[in-house]
Amino acid sequence: MKVLLPEGVELQGFERELKTTLEQAQLAGYALMGFAFREAFGSSLHQIDALLVMEPGVFVCLEAKGYKGKWTGSANETWFSDNKKIEAVGGNPYIQVERYSLVIKDKLRSCIFQDIPFWVNYFVVAPDTTKFEIEGAVINTFQAGRSVQICHVSKIQQVLGSIRTKENVAAKFNEVGIKKIISELTGISLEKIERLINVQPPDHTTVKLPVESPKLKPVGTTVEPPPKKDTIPVGTTVEPPHNKYIHFSKILSCFVVVGAGIFAILYYFNQTLCETATETRVNSICYKDITKKPLIVGIVTSPKQYSEFKTYLKKQLGSQAIDVVVEGNSEITYKEAQNNISTNKWDIVFANSPMNGMRAKDNSYKWLVRMFPKYLLSYQSALFVISDSSIKSIKDIKSTTTIALGDFNSASSFYMPTYDLYGKSMTVTAGHRSSKIRELVANKQADIGAVVYTTIKDDPQFRVIQISREIPGTGVYLSPKLTPTVQKQIQNILENAPKKIKEQANYDIGKEPDYKQFRTIALRVDQVLSCANFSRNPVQFFCNATSQGILGRVAGFTNQGNGTIRLRLERENHKTCQVFVSSQTLNKITDGSSPEIINRKQVNIIGVEPIELEEGTCQLTIENPTQLVVLQPGA
Repeated sequence: MKVLLPEGVELQGFERELKTTLEQAQLAGYALMGFAFREAFGSSLHQIDALLVMEPGVFVCLEAKGYKGKWTGSANETWFSDNKKIEAVGGNPYIQVERYSLVIKDKLRSCIFQDIPFWVNYFVVAPDTTKFEIEGAVINTFQAGRSVQICHVSKIQQVLGSIRTKENVAAKFNEVGIKKIISELTGISLEKIERLINVQPPDHTTVKLPVESPKLKPVGTTVEPPPKKDTIPVGTTVEPPHNKYIHFSKILSCFVVVGAGIFAILYYFNQTLCETATETRVNSICYKDITKKPLIVGIVTSPKQYSEFKTYLKKQLGSQAIDVVVEGNSEITYKEAQNNISTNKWDIVFANSPMNGMRAKDNSYKWLVRMFPKYLLSYQSALFVISDSSIKSIKDIKSTTTIALGDFNSASSFYMPTYDLYGKSMTVTAGHRSSKIRELVANKQADIGAVVYTTIKDDPQFRVIQISREIPGTGVYLSPKLTPTVQKQIQNILENAPKKIKEQANYDIGKEPDYKQFRTIALRVDQVLSCANFSRNPVQFFCNATSQGILGRVAGFTNQGNGTIRLRLERENHKTCQVFVSSQTLNKITDGSSPEIINRKQVNIIGVEPIELEEGTCQLTIENPTQLVVLQPGA
């Protein structure tokens, strides 16, 4: 098998061992390592450890994890190696590599196998000394379908060699050609692919000469004198004596020519321009160039709070950043903030809320430092009333009771109170800031309010009637669109900032919060919200049996042509549905305006009667954007 690497990429550690194993494998095809793959209809990039494109039509994603010891976990849980967390995008290596396989499948479906069912397989690869106690995992063997498949590195050839493909897939594969397919996957031209394939990797132990070495006689051998003149036939050319220096110069010239050619090819690849002039290419990946475009700091509070931080950051970056801009204010909604995160518009995000923090994590932002360092790692929300209110607990709430809630994406003033009020029906006024909520309750314009517990617990004019579960804190996050060098530099600048700067910007070094439990609560609330109508009072904080809808997860999509998108919905009962929706309708769905955005998210389909098909599948058509509700906006 031939391993292809982008120019300048040098693999380290376990990935290097995987590369060597693949190079030695007797398999027909190519292993693409070190490449970043862009989504079929989006701009997000995914760095896959190894994508194997093998004849006659086998595709495999490999995720290399060099953790030695005993692995534990399951398909939906965090994995550990001897009690040390195995770092992975999305939760665990299985979820990570499965996601990559869907990215590649969507890419291939969009450009090669439009009407042909096919599969992109995936494995997690581990060192040979690793032992596994992963629940339900298939070890060192291939099993078709969705399963947790793990392979020791030495078993790669054995496992991959057992994978078969279908005749129609093989026929299409051969028709298009393996090099054309690699070109479509990587976005690199066929000419460049040819050059990559033909560039021989350097061998640091042996130099293979490009010409045959001269056969010199051993030292001490007598050189026979040339024949006498009278014995040389007429017209015969006398060859000059062998000169080893002439041969050496030829060899040296060949090396110079070959070396210059290789250098020219590598230089050509490195100079390939990105799609926009404000991006720069590093190791085949395009990043934002902050020498050409301002570094954006995103906030949801007063810009005055970050004035000195902005000055400090701009001074530290110097000429490396054309400018530093603080964007946002105390009036911006969390929805707007989360859209700026999803589109990578904000380079540095002061999340201020776990809802924004989860959105940053789900869009591959990097954790930097903790916000609210003077407080505990978690906090609580509270439902409160004015001190002389007749309401003693949430049991006293009626449909005529008015509650003041915060932004629809606020953890403390919306999500947690909605969770605690499950099953209730009441009058709602929402979209308020914390100060406004306190004002409404104080003036008796609202019977109940929802805010952070610590903001009202010592206020004598209010009385708390309900305290929520723990809410995880949040922090400052860094965009994946910045180069690794810039990311590291900004991290050092923030960590080593003067104490005064940290206090004003409300951050300091600290532990990253775990959002796992809060995600469960948020998902439950999203399910309720998909049924609730906040434009009409009283609002029901529950779903009627007839309005539960069809719950499931979008697991892939196909562009049917004529503006129609087909979504594959995996339901909670393990059955699947084919969901048809026009791109025009999809564009109007909140948090699901394109197939790439809605893919892999939990959704609820309401008011649509499915057509039951054979083998437990169903089919339905979305005609109105209100019929499809995204339950995991940041997933």
